[in-house]
Amino acid sequence: MTTLNEFLKQLGEDAALLEAYKKDPEGVMRANGLSEDEIQAVMTGDKSKLRSLGGDEEYQTFVVVNHGNDA
Repeated sequence: MTTLNEFLKQLGEDAALLEAYKKDPEGVMRANGLSEDEIQAVMTGDKSKLRSLGGDEEYQTFVVVNHGNDA
């Protein structure tokens, strides 16, 4: 499993990580070892890039938390 897939799985299982991600998604992804390409793919929602980076043969669908402004 790739670092990206591991991170997204952990994001769905760890409430504290999810709260930190909501406040600073890029910082949390960097702190968890994601590459700049992976971070950009998540931030832009580029499904094709996410699939490629996540490994086509291991492709899973994850719900990525909206990191937009809640206001």
